[in-house]
Amino acid sequence: MSGWKELKVETVLNALPTDMGNLYRSWIDANPAKTERLGEIVAETVNMFREAVAVYPWYVMDPDITMVPVSGFRHALDMVIFNLGMEMGVQFAPEVYSLVTQANVWLRMVQTGKIRAVDTIGDGGSPRYSQKSESRCQESE
Repeated sequence: MSGWKELKVETVLNALPTDMGNLYRSWIDANPAKTERLGEIVAETVNMFREAVAVYPWYVMDPDITMVPVSGFRHALDMVIFNLGMEMGVQFAPEVYSLVTQANVWLRMVQTGKIRAVDTIGDGGSPRYSQKSESRCQESE
Protein backbone atom coordinates (compact mmCIF):
# COMPACT_ATOMS: atom_id res chain seq x y z
CA MET A 1 0.00 0.00 0.00
CA SER A 2 1.58 3.29 -1.03
CA GLY A 3 1.56 6.44 1.01
CA TRP A 4 2.62 4.89 4.33
CA LYS A 5 5.95 4.51 6.11
CA GLU A 6 6.88 2.50 9.18
CA LEU A 7 7.73 4.38 12.40
CA LYS A 8 9.19 2.17 15.13
CA VAL A 9 11.64 2.58 17.99
CA GLU A 10 14.47 1.42 15.71
CA THR A 11 13.53 4.13 13.20
CA VAL A 12 13.79 6.78 15.88
CA LEU A 13 17.06 5.46 17.30
CA ASN A 14 18.60 5.52 13.82
CA ALA A 15 17.40 9.09 13.28
CA LEU A 16 18.60 10.57 16.57
CA PRO A 17 21.41 13.09 16.29
CA THR A 18 24.62 11.57 17.66
CA ASP A 19 24.70 13.71 20.81
CA MET A 20 21.08 12.94 21.60
CA GLY A 21 21.63 9.22 20.95
CA ASN A 22 24.47 9.22 23.47
CA LEU A 23 22.35 11.17 25.96
CA TYR A 24 19.49 8.69 25.47
CA ARG A 25 21.75 5.71 26.24
CA SER A 26 23.05 7.46 29.37
CA TRP A 27 19.50 8.35 30.41
CA ILE A 28 18.39 4.72 30.06
CA ASP A 29 21.43 3.53 32.05
CA ALA A 30 20.61 5.99 34.84
CA ASN A 31 16.84 5.30 34.69
CA PRO A 32 16.25 1.61 33.90
CA ALA A 33 12.52 2.06 34.57
CA LYS A 34 12.39 4.31 31.48
CA THR A 35 13.58 1.58 29.10
CA GLU A 36 10.14 1.21 27.50
CA ARG A 37 9.33 4.94 27.42
CA LEU A 38 10.55 5.54 23.86
CA GLY A 39 8.30 2.72 22.65
CA GLU A 40 5.35 4.35 24.44
CA ILE A 41 6.11 7.75 22.89
CA VAL A 42 6.39 6.19 19.42
CA ALA A 43 3.09 4.28 19.86
CA GLU A 44 1.28 7.41 21.11
CA THR A 45 2.58 9.49 18.21
CA VAL A 46 1.81 6.89 15.55
CA ASN A 47 -1.69 6.53 16.98
CA MET A 48 -2.21 10.32 16.93
CA PHE A 49 -1.17 10.55 13.28
CA ARG A 50 -3.29 7.56 12.27
CA GLU A 51 -6.32 8.98 14.12
CA ALA A 52 -5.92 12.27 12.25
CA VAL A 53 -6.07 10.39 8.95
CA ALA A 54 -8.90 8.09 10.05
CA VAL A 55 -11.22 11.08 10.53
CA TYR A 56 -12.21 10.80 6.88
CA PRO A 57 -13.54 7.46 5.65
CA TRP A 58 -12.22 7.92 2.12
CA TYR A 59 -8.60 7.56 3.20
CA VAL A 60 -7.10 4.16 2.47
CA MET A 61 -5.68 3.18 5.86
CA ASP A 62 -2.73 0.84 6.11
CA PRO A 63 -3.69 -2.05 8.39
CA ASP A 64 -0.21 -2.11 10.00
CA ILE A 65 -0.45 -0.03 13.20
CA THR A 66 3.23 1.00 12.98
CA MET A 67 2.65 2.93 9.75
CA VAL A 68 2.17 6.69 9.39
CA PRO A 69 1.44 8.66 6.23
CA VAL A 70 4.60 9.37 4.24
CA SER A 71 3.57 13.02 4.01
CA GLY A 72 3.55 13.24 7.82
CA PHE A 73 6.46 10.90 8.58
CA ARG A 74 9.01 13.64 9.20
CA HIS A 75 6.53 15.50 11.41
CA ALA A 76 5.83 12.36 13.44
CA LEU A 77 9.55 11.63 13.80
CA ASP A 78 10.24 15.22 14.90
CA MET A 79 7.44 14.99 17.44
CA VAL A 80 8.80 11.73 18.90
CA ILE A 81 12.34 13.11 19.17
CA PHE A 82 11.05 16.32 20.75
CA ASN A 83 8.90 14.52 23.32
CA LEU A 84 11.72 12.14 24.19
CA GLY A 85 14.10 15.07 24.57
CA MET A 86 11.67 16.90 26.85
CA GLU A 87 11.45 13.84 29.10
CA MET A 88 15.24 13.62 29.20
CA GLY A 89 15.53 17.32 30.07
CA VAL A 90 17.11 18.41 26.78
CA GLN A 91 17.23 22.17 26.23
CA PHE A 92 16.29 22.58 22.57
CA ALA A 93 17.16 25.49 20.33
CA PRO A 94 14.18 27.72 19.50
CA GLU A 95 14.10 26.36 15.94
CA VAL A 96 13.18 22.92 17.25
CA TYR A 97 9.94 24.25 18.71
CA SER A 98 8.92 25.36 15.23
CA LEU A 99 9.23 21.74 14.06
CA VAL A 100 6.67 20.65 16.64
CA THR A 101 4.41 23.54 15.66
CA GLN A 102 4.66 22.45 12.01
CA ALA A 103 3.74 18.90 13.04
CA ASN A 104 0.69 20.16 14.91
CA VAL A 105 -0.33 22.31 11.95
CA TRP A 106 0.00 19.28 9.64
CA LEU A 107 -2.22 17.24 11.97
CA ARG A 108 -4.87 19.98 12.06
CA MET A 109 -4.79 20.41 8.30
CA VAL A 110 -5.34 16.67 7.83
CA GLN A 111 -8.14 16.60 10.39
CA THR A 112 -9.92 19.54 8.78
CA GLY A 113 -9.50 18.21 5.26
CA LYS A 114 -7.21 21.02 4.06
CA ILE A 115 -4.67 18.47 2.83
CA ARG A 116 -4.95 14.82 1.90
CA ALA A 117 -2.44 12.81 3.86
CA VAL A 118 -2.63 9.57 1.90
CA ASP A 119 -4.26 8.01 -1.12
CA THR A 120 -8.00 8.12 -1.22
CA ILE A 121 -10.16 5.55 -2.90
CA GLY A 122 -9.39 5.89 -6.61
CA ASP A 123 -7.33 9.04 -6.15
CA GLY A 124 -3.89 10.19 -5.03
CA GLY A 125 -2.90 12.25 -2.03
CA SER A 126 -2.24 15.96 -2.20
CA PRO A 127 -0.53 17.98 -3.35
CA ARG A 128 -0.19 16.32 -6.74
CA TYR A 129 1.83 17.67 -9.57
CA SER A 130 1.63 16.46 -13.12
CA GLN A 131 3.35 17.58 -16.23
CA LYS A 132 1.09 18.80 -19.00
CA SER A 133 1.19 16.65 -22.08
CA GLU A 134 1.27 19.58 -24.49
CA SER A 135 3.69 22.44 -24.51
CA ARG A 136 2.17 25.87 -23.89
CA CYS A 137 4.38 27.36 -26.57
CA GLN A 138 4.49 25.82 -29.97
CA GLU A 139 6.78 27.04 -32.65
CA SER A 140 5.07 28.38 -35.71
CA GLU A 141 6.19 27.01 -39.03
